[in-house]
Amino acid sequence: MLLLFLTTLTFAAKSQNFEGKMVFRITVKSKIPGLPDERLSNMIGSSQDYYIRGGKYKSFSNGQMIAMQIYDPTTNKLYNKRPNSDTLYWMDAGKNDDEVVGFEIKKNAGTVLGNPCDALILTTKKGTTIYYYNNKYRFDKAKYAAHKFGNWSFLADKAGALPLKTVMESQQFRMEMTATEITPMPLTDAMFALPPNAPVKMGM
Repeated sequence: MLLLFLTTLTFAAKSQNFEGKMVFRITVKSKIPGLPDERLSNMIGSSQDYYIRGGKYKSFSNGQMIAMQIYDPTTNKLYNKRPNSDTLYWMDAGKNDDEVVGFEIKKNAGTVLGNPCDALILTTKKGTTIYYYNNKYRFDKAKYAAHKFGNWSFLADKAGALPLKTVMESQQFRMEMTATEITPMPLTDAMFALPPNAPVKMGM
């Protein structure tokens, strides 16, 4: 009976989805003539604070393009807030203009914050994306099945875990996002609510 209890407890711990905060460092290298790395970094940002609970996520960035992003799974919409603006611009997360044309999974491809990671390597119409992940930071992939934008549903289906490092390479730039802090913590639905009375418009 004790062995059965310990086995059940171990399974429950392994199958539990991550809830909490991750902090990422972002580095970019421009491939566009006349656009220096520093200018592109200022646009995209050099850091991101990411929060997730169930089917919801929210992030804050220090870039000049997007200061905050919220995903609402009930409407499958992504809401983006620009710096120095109260307006939320929404887009359909079910649309994706950079579909996957091939993929592979490499075991033990790297280590992030002491976590050994497998790598999901996606080849898309516009370039390649590599997600380094550890199953300790799983999320509910069923709740992101409709999130096609950014190939998030593909990541959910094939990896089922949050990326601790992401490497994106296209003809315009190379970007790396690497976790520098991981903090499991209980979050409430209020954390992911849209700002009250904020104007909402369609578009980026």
